[in-house]
Amino acid sequence: MNKSLCIASALFLLLQSGCANNRFPFQPIMDSTQSPEPASGYVAGMFSRDWNPSKLGFGLVIVNTATAEEYVMPFGVEAVLPEKVIDEFGMIQLPPGEYRIAHWLTYSTEDYGQLTRIAMPPDSMAAAPFVLAPGSVVFVGSYVARNRQNNGSNGGNPWSVHHQRLTLQTVRKGLSNRYPLFSTQPMLCPSCIE
Repeated sequence: MNKSLCIASALFLLLQSGCANNRFPFQPIMDSTQSPEPASGYVAGMFSRDWNPSKLGFGLVIVNTATAEEYVMPFGVEAVLPEKVIDEFGMIQLPPGEYRIAHWLTYSTEDYGQLTRIAMPPDSMAAAPFVLAPGSVVFVGSYVARNRQNNGSNGGNPWSVHHQRLTLQTVRKGLSNRYPLFSTQPMLCPSCIE
């Protein structure tokens, strides 16, 4: 069977199954001028991703362990044109509670429909539960999305996401530069290197 016909058939089945229109609770990256709200918690991370010509975004699926409610934190601020992102700090606002990162995903930046969803290994540091207290910031680590096709990989999902640990000093400096009004907020960094 010709490759184009195979791809067209797969896309048709995907659209028919409703997977391509799977929506999720997308949390926008906060503006750097926003002030902390005492009743809210904040989840921050540092993100990098390879350039990709498609309108493809990446996100972390953050799950409230008590309610199973899911929130998606994008890998940086979405641009009109696809661009490479390098070490961009981002933060979202969530209700206080206990959370964990359950998955990473790709989505269409046109309609925010989910394209892929990959589970975080449950025994990894990235998937460890954390408590988000009112008024506090939890830094969940640095995440890098790489295109494996550039490395000779083929078939399946061409992307991979890797968690990287940073020093507490790097995190504090990066967050205070990006979000200066949060520099005095209590901060927890479970994956930081002391």
